[in-house]
Amino acid sequence: MPRFLSCFGDPSDERKAEPLLSTSASASASISTSTKKGCIFCNVSVEKGFNIAYEDDQLIAFHDRTPRAKTHLLVIPRYHAVDSVRGLTSDHLPLLRAMILLAHRLVPPDPPPKMGFHIPPFSSVPHLHLHVFSGPHTFVGGLKYPISSHGKGKDKKKGLGWFVTAEQVEETLGRGGRVRLGRS
Repeated sequence: MPRFLSCFGDPSDERKAEPLLSTSASASASISTSTKKGCIFCNVSVEKGFNIAYEDDQLIAFHDRTPRAKTHLLVIPRYHAVDSVRGLTSDHLPLLRAMILLAHRLVPPDPPPKMGFHIPPFSSVPHLHLHVFSGPHTFVGGLKYPISSHGKGKDKKKGLGWFVTAEQVEETLGRGGRVRLGRS
């Protein structure tokens, strides 16, 4: 199968690195170190057919099986931290920031990557996963991953859309809020 069409890749291409999220940070965020029965993103591995771009003890990044941009990665916690972005609290900020940092390390800076999460019920896999896009979107990708916001400058916040950027999530959690459909 061509490499660009699938998250299922060559097992020899696995990349490992030092963790981006310290053990103390994951403990302080009460991040789960367990898996959830039936979750396809718990226990992601090359042996299970995923095209892994990066992994450490806390995070895994792999190519989306149906890319919607020139580069389309998913960054996930290795363990089942929460089902979706809606389950995140301010305690999860270290995890979120580690996911964003990894995304910036894996894709070229020009053009700037677009990163975000689908908000349930518009999420297909109930395991927190950050979509990371670099390069032009496909036509479907432009429709499936819209960014909505309101306000200006420093007061710019999440809009009414079902796709929320990583920065919007960080801002919402940083002020003690929760991500939801509608304006946050």
